[in-house]
Amino acid sequence: MNPDIERVGDLLQQLVAIDSVNPDMPGGKAGENDYGDFLAQFGRDLGLAVARREVVDGRANVLLELDGGHERTLLFDIHLDTVPQEGELGSARPVREGDRVYGRGACDVKGSMVSALLMLERLVDDPPPLNVALAAVVDEEYRKRGAHQMAADFAADAVVVGEPTSLQPVIAQKGILRFALEAAGKSAHTANPELGRNAIYAMLDAVALLRTQPAQVMPAAPHPLCGEGQLTVSTISGGVQVNVVPASCRAMVDRRMLPGEDPMAVWSAFVGLFSGLEDITVGEPYAAEAGVESGPRAPIVRAAAAACARLGRTELIGVPYSTDAAAYAPLGCDFVVLGPGDIAQAHSNREYVELAEVAACVGLYEDVVRSFAREEGEG
Repeated sequence: MNPDIERVGDLLQQLVAIDSVNPDMPGGKAGENDYGDFLAQFGRDLGLAVARREVVDGRANVLLELDGGHERTLLFDIHLDTVPQEGELGSARPVREGDRVYGRGACDVKGSMVSALLMLERLVDDPPPLNVALAAVVDEEYRKRGAHQMAADFAADAVVVGEPTSLQPVIAQKGILRFALEAAGKSAHTANPELGRNAIYAMLDAVALLRTQPAQVMPAAPHPLCGEGQLTVSTISGGVQVNVVPASCRAMVDRRMLPGEDPMAVWSAFVGLFSGLEDITVGEPYAAEAGVESGPRAPIVRAAAAACARLGRTELIGVPYSTDAAAYAPLGCDFVVLGPGDIAQAHSNREYVELAEVAACVGLYEDVVRSFAREEGEG
């Protein structure tokens, strides 16, 4: 039986009301620690083991553990931070309308957090033959430093990453490569532009090359779950004022990579593509994160598939975005991404989650735990 919708709604509104905008983003102030304080107290009230570890600039991960001394451990990773607030229904002031709660983080991912917390309440009363832990991690929306720290600190046999998947099990996700293109020119008065060298024109040549010869830096074939790779020139800036030939120009490139692609090999392909453009420099990546996937026969995937099938979600899917699974999979930890809410609502100025879906996810998470315990026991 699902928990009472009112309990779900009350707890979700409490979490949304805690401002946890990532401080590396505009409007971010105190960061995630007030939210972490709430979760730590929640864990202590349940009698769970609670630990905190600073990750960066005083911002700390929180770990809640239901540790029964078993050989196997299942970890739930759910991030604490949100993107900046926008609009009344994208703020930290929760608004409940019918069976929805609106507000920043309601969908991404405080709905998942409510489901995990209420799951832990159930497991305390009826523990599974498995250790279960909840990692509430910082910085997912920027550089995933919290998840990378948790993956290094805590040994888990598998991980469930809470993200808005409409309760559909995700077993593959794209990776990220981000870097700057720098164009060098020479300034001059625009009355005599021939005395200068226009860096914006050089950058336009570089962008044109990306558009006319993308095959050199893109995957040869689509991934069966994640589809095609993606390439976007997302920002461009240059020049100082209208009557000066620009001496510099910068563009930012975002490349979404498929599972199996090596981020640095992809970056080297970009270097090769631009090698014939004298005024263009390819900057070192500031984000290089591989796409990852779990095999369909992995115990956590089998457990999640069985649990989701009981709700009518029978398809294993891939997604074009990246999650904290990128921190765990390279260490050999199988994962599934799963949670309430629709990714289309995340980061919007009318962000919301359906309370019925959050409530259903409580039972779903519990079912995943117990199915995983059976999978491991049978293995």
